[in-house]
Amino acid sequence: MEEIKKVFDVIKREILNITHDVNITSVILLAPLFYAFFYSSVYINKIETDLPIGIVDYDNSYSSQKLCTDLNINQVVEIVTRAASYEEAKKMLEHSEIQGFVVIPKGYESDLKQYKGTKIKLFLNTTRFLVSNDLNKAINEVILQKAVEYRQAFYKKQGYSLEQAKQLSDPVQLDMRPLYNTTESYGDFILPGLLALILHQTLLIGLAESIAKEREENSLKEWYKTAGYSTYTAIIGKTAFYFVLFCAYAFFFYTINYSMFSLNIVGSYNVLAFITVLYILAVIFMSVFIASFFERKIISLQVFAFTSIPFFLISGYSYPLQAMPVWMQILSSLLPSTVYLNAQVRLTQMGASVTQILPEIIQLFVFVVISFAAVFFRLRFLFNKKQTQNN
Repeated sequence: MEEIKKVFDVIKREILNITHDVNITSVILLAPLFYAFFYSSVYINKIETDLPIGIVDYDNSYSSQKLCTDLNINQVVEIVTRAASYEEAKKMLEHSEIQGFVVIPKGYESDLKQYKGTKIKLFLNTTRFLVSNDLNKAINEVILQKAVEYRQAFYKKQGYSLEQAKQLSDPVQLDMRPLYNTTESYGDFILPGLLALILHQTLLIGLAESIAKEREENSLKEWYKTAGYSTYTAIIGKTAFYFVLFCAYAFFFYTINYSMFSLNIVGSYNVLAFITVLYILAVIFMSVFIASFFERKIISLQVFAFTSIPFFLISGYSYPLQAMPVWMQILSSLLPSTVYLNAQVRLTQMGASVTQILPEIIQLFVFVVISFAAVFFRLRFLFNKKQTQNN
């Protein structure tokens, strides 16, 4: 009972420290909710629509006008200008007034009526890969469908039935069915990882500031004394509040945020809760260990504040791990965020079972054990050192 009382004493001490420090308060109480809604709102529409393009119609015929109408019907495409020439459209593209333009050649309708081949050119601003990919896909779908229609008309004219004409005009058909992220939207792809990163970074920075503050204000002895001179009690009491708080944030993200942004969780909620608990513990102990080497709070803030983008980039979430340099793959494997993101996406979006993410569960558990051991021996060293200096 005395041990439990000491744990609660350390927890109360930590809560008082947090409430008297506006920096830590803003990071752990305001930032998670603000970033979760602010950043996520950027992707609330998920699918890009009405991307501006131009048309250069050298044929100016009924068939070319019909093609333009079909293009404009597509939800991704919006024809905002009809340029008189290629040069005019290119200048508009260079000034970002449009994201691409289609050139319909002279004789387009004449070639179609004679069932001859014709060439339609598409020019895209590929400096923005997401926009250019979406435009390329949408415009090609429309044009390929038009090509199939004209081939069908040709074969029907040759005396074939409608079914025969369909088979001859499109003999090899691609039946593409996305199994996951069925809308194929960037929002559904990025949001699960973004929410996990917000959870990771706010916890990392907030707790790191608290640990560094203990050394900056020379209060390690007071912390140790409140814990009854027990390193184990000092660790549990110091981190318990953060653990409970960020478990609550995780629950909020996976219920409210996922519901608000229409994100699916097709796997087991219990397994998701279990790996999230392991993840939070791993981040907590990693944060305490690394921050224990800083003697000033501002230094820990500066260091950890710049880890958000690197941690995300080398996690393999936005770019395949196997395409990165070997040393970067090794570094990535040492971060709990890499393991968690891999397991979380497969569980929430792909419906992976426990056995399918068992390697990640084991890795997270190993992270927790090793990082706790590292924290225990590091803090015991600091506490003993402080005791020796005082004596």
